[in-house]
Amino acid sequence: MNSPRGSVDTEYFSTLVGQNAAVRLFRRAGLMDADGVPPASIDMVTFWRLCAENIQAINDESHGLAAEPVPLGSLSVLFTAAKDSDDLMEALERLTATARLIRKECRVGLGKSHGAVRLNVSPTERGSLRAEIYVECFILVAHCALRWMTGRRLDPLLVRGAAALKGVNGALSFAPHAPLVRRGEGATIVYRREDMSAPILEQKYKSWGEAEFASFVAMLQQEEREEEPRSPETLAVVQALRGGLRSQTQVAGALRVSTPTLRRRLAEAGISFRQISAEVRQAELRDLLATDLPIHEIAERLGLSDDRSLRRFCADRLGVSPRQYRRLIA
Repeated sequence: MNSPRGSVDTEYFSTLVGQNAAVRLFRRAGLMDADGVPPASIDMVTFWRLCAENIQAINDESHGLAAEPVPLGSLSVLFTAAKDSDDLMEALERLTATARLIRKECRVGLGKSHGAVRLNVSPTERGSLRAEIYVECFILVAHCALRWMTGRRLDPLLVRGAAALKGVNGALSFAPHAPLVRRGEGATIVYRREDMSAPILEQKYKSWGEAEFASFVAMLQQEEREEEPRSPETLAVVQALRGGLRSQTQVAGALRVSTPTLRRRLAEAGISFRQISAEVRQAELRDLLATDLPIHEIAERLGLSDDRSLRRFCADRLGVSPRQYRRLIA
């Protein structure tokens, strides 16, 4: 599927709410073409608004997934419980404890390690694409609620989604400030341990409702604005680096320009070769750590001098050691 960035595959939404409900909601939103065919994808804000409309229509926050309807306002109960906390760590503990009491369609848990805290959500119905999609939506809404409570971006160390949804543009695809991997079942957001002391702010409203949904939409739109298009020179350098070239001199030669000319053109685009190289190697690092390759071979593939350089690069770019990152995605 090749949907635009910041969008959701129509099939993803239709699987969540059911084909008949999806068609009805698309028609009401004026999204069908003259032949009654829906678009291949919908933008993220439209996706969330259609989800909200479906919940209102069927009076069930689980989109019909739970054995018994989840009453409207259940999310507000969760986030109100979390909001009555001093810091983010306590908010996560309250959120997960309350979820275990009132959410039966999914399991919500918290994992803690030396450098990270993991919010885990898994479906009670195993092997169901619909349940996996629901879990992704649930955890992303929870993440946005936590951002609203703290007033911080809370960029995660890592976001993990179900392997069954690999290649699908869905709710978790719109996570430009965190690595996204797909492995196993359920969904996980890994937060930095240092963010756990973030204080919970006093809010004008007592629950997550329409006013806060507007904040949620604003956050999504902010993420879209931050993803600025890259210049042709930048894209050419990225392609050369992905092709295996490492040094600025090698890339300049491949692009048939002098090194000073390449440096000047990148500066005009507001970026440096070092920045681009670090971004490309960070993406390669995540992919390689997801394999069984030994650390010394990963360092060699990334053009790093030794294991120590790799550990330092991993700590700088991912916030954890290679071993810790592999444990997070296991």
